Amino acid sequence: MEHVIKSESEIRTRYQITIPEEIRTRAKLNIGDSLLWQYDELRQEIIVMPKPKSFSDKLWGLGKNIWEQESTDDYIRKERDEW
Repeated sequence: MEHVIKSESEIRTRYQITIPEEIRTRAKLNIGDSLLWQYDELRQEIIVMPKPKSFSDKLWGLGKNIWEQESTDDYIRKERDEW
């Protein structure tokens, strides 16, 4: 897991934390940026990620490799036949 950066910070009295410099730099975070927080109860993990400036741009092209093996027209015909 060479691509994972691990660091530590402390929760202050007003529940504030400091994002370590190496992570801020690599994630290209700036003052005023928003973060999205998620808690996974099964794994008991907190997941923090930068909020995209545009969700549409962030999702553009996601899953494009799904259609590499089958044309979309063939897939739609097959789905309609199953109705």
